[in-house]
Amino acid sequence: AFKDFHYWFSYHPLYAGGKFTYPFLTDFISGILMRAGVSLKQSFVFPSIILIFVLLIGLYFLFYLLTESKKLSVISVFIFFLSAGLGFVGYIKDLLHNPSFSYLIYPLKEIGRYDIYQWYASNMAVGLLVPQRAFLMGTALGVWAIVGVLYVILKNNELSKSVKIRILIIAGILAGILPIAHAHSFIAVVMITGFLCLFNYKKWRILSFYVLIAGIISSILSLTFIWGGIENGFFASWNPGYTAKGNLFNWLGMWILLWGITLPMAVYGLYFCRREIGRSRWAVYIAGFTLFIIGNLFLIQPIAWDNSKIFWWAYIIFSAPVSLVLGKIWSGRNFSLKLIAVALFIVLTFTGFIELARLVQTGKHEFMMTSADDIKLGLEIREKTDPLAVFLTSPSHNHFVMVWGLRQILLGYTAWVWNFGFDYNSRELDMKKMFLGGLETNDLIKKYKISYVVIGSTEIHDLNANENYFNSNFNTAFQNNNYRIYDTKVVWQDLNL
Repeated sequence: AFKDFHYWFSYHPLYAGGKFTYPFLTDFISGILMRAGVSLKQSFVFPSIILIFVLLIGLYFLFYLLTESKKLSVISVFIFFLSAGLGFVGYIKDLLHNPSFSYLIYPLKEIGRYDIYQWYASNMAVGLLVPQRAFLMGTALGVWAIVGVLYVILKNNELSKSVKIRILIIAGILAGILPIAHAHSFIAVVMITGFLCLFNYKKWRILSFYVLIAGIISSILSLTFIWGGIENGFFASWNPGYTAKGNLFNWLGMWILLWGITLPMAVYGLYFCRREIGRSRWAVYIAGFTLFIIGNLFLIQPIAWDNSKIFWWAYIIFSAPVSLVLGKIWSGRNFSLKLIAVALFIVLTFTGFIELARLVQTGKHEFMMTSADDIKLGLEIREKTDPLAVFLTSPSHNHFVMVWGLRQILLGYTAWVWNFGFDYNSRELDMKKMFLGGLETNDLIKKYKISYVVIGSTEIHDLNANENYFNSNFNTAFQNNNYRIYDTKVVWQDLNL
């Protein structure tokens, strides 16, 4: 939004000098809108509104291709967007123990969150679609890529060759750009469309239009923006059982808690309708279970919660056979069967309904990310410093120098830096040494070419920053009531003259 083009991909925001590997497409769109004069808030909101409608329509068509029923397609969409586990059980217990209208409409905690399993939201919208906009774009584009391939395969005899080619080229473009939109969605789409192509290998001539387009685009984007950015070796790690500790029963208990009756209903639905599904739909379902198995055997990234992005893709696929079960039960003539179908739907969606009802009450969970005073200081930094200047700050995920000053920080929030694949341990030690203001400080400032050192309450309390050292040896470049920023370029700048 605010930098010249040649600075856009110069460094990773959380790791000065690191390769820019973050899937940036969603932020790119918002940035371009801001350059065009759209406000910051609307630049975030408008793309999300459009993408959610794109996703809704795409999910409906995907579920229709899988279930061949308009009603079940709608039910599947509700099952997915109200996705959650058994958190409502604890919510009801708390409500009965301490009945109040305020708790009824707004639980004090996220009822589907289970920190013991590193599972931070049981509803997909609460956990990913809203807070992680890249996931929204990835699922929206990915679902339509799958719809395109599946539609051509299922309607092969009804479509002309030119129509099939156009659909597959569009699907290939959508799948191909996923590496810069959302990495986990790219993995899921490769898996699902890969199984579709494998199960329909006899149609390889027409499917090659999709495979070649997706392969070429994704390869170019991956080599340009992703390859070479990971420093700490192979990303994925063997981690059987995901975050469940103990035996098989502990693992089953975890998934019953996280997803309730979804998994057993999906398995039962596929078994019950096994003769009606057909080869291509089986390919999609097998891919969904394969994704679920992979997520339970490997950590795709170091932070376990990020596997949820793979699991929710599996949940998309599972939603269709779950709705098939509900449809079969509902179609029974006995009224009690209809009550059972309604009860099962409530069990599947009640936690998600509560979590979404809590989410939309934004006035009750607003948090200040940056004070007005610090925003003003960040804008001053943006205006008066070199676009590639490196700042030494505390390792914060939302430090105002990075967010509002738009400048490199030596090291950001270490869990995220680790998750992006950077080998940050030695840099973290050097950062702590520099703040101490000892004999090694100037040598390390030269090593990393630190232009400015930022000292505030976090740097003092968490990193023992020796402000007397910096105040005695360097000029104060910027300051406000919360921070003092010292100009340290003199340490290394003369070496380059």
